[in-house]
Amino acid sequence: MIKIEGIILKKAGLNEADQLLTVYTKELGKVRISAKGVKKLESKLRYSIEPISYVQLILVEGKNFLILKDAVIKDQFLKIKKDLNKLKTAKQIADLIDEAIIGEERDENIWKLILSTYKAINVGSRVSNIKADFEKKLISLLGYDPEQVKNIEDIY
Repeated sequence: MIKIEGIILKKAGLNEADQLLTVYTKELGKVRISAKGVKKLESKLRYSIEPISYVQLILVEGKNFLILKDAVIKDQFLKIKKDLNKLKTAKQIADLIDEAIIGEERDENIWKLILSTYKAINVGSRVSNIKADFEKKLISLLGYDPEQVKNIEDIY
């Protein structure tokens, strides 16, 4: 069993009852997790795995993916989810993370940047420059010069 903390970036349907989660974790970096049976109405995990949520996860290793066994919400970032502008910014940041980070590679500084950015969006009243600031810091943490690489797309 693996116990980790992470921020759910996105989820996608895997089959009729399962979902595939993309999560940036403190301990493992970006991982894909199979959440079996979460689309079923009686699933206890159904509401614990919403995108843009800070969660504690209990996982087991499967053949192709880590498999979710339990999830506890640490912060739902409710103010983000109640404000369309904040939600749009948070989603854009999740997309940047997913695009920029290819595989599992733990990075404490990237984890701190992601968590602090989502907390800032959640409590802040203005989110106009947060995405640009986040992208510049992420490019720097990935080892590129933010003056030469203006956006994540330029890396790949």
